[in-house]
Order: sequence, then C-alpha cells, then structure tokens
Amino acid sequence: MGKFPIADAELNKVLICKKCKSRNSIHSKKCRKCGYAALRTKHKEVKRKK
Repeated sequence: MGKFPIADAELNKVLICKKCKSRNSIHSKKCRKCGYAALRTKHKEVKRKK
C-alpha cells in the first residue's frame, strides 16, 4: 500500500471484468463494456518482484 490509506481505499472500490479486464463500478452486476456477468474485486495488495 502507498502513503495515503484513504486514497488507496478509494482506488480499491472497483470491480474488474474477468473477460475484458475493464474497470467497473462497485455496484455493477455486469461489465459496462462487454456485458459479462463474472466480475472480481480489484486485488488489494501490490505484488512484489521476486
């Protein structure tokens, strides 16, 4: 996480489409671009390089 926890919390209030990887509102039931119903939440932690 970054320096600003409030900003990080707002950036994570996003759903990602599993088909086209577009960003959607947290209240969405389906993707705004392709209409696909399988949405996931944005990953909270930043992946580290090994």
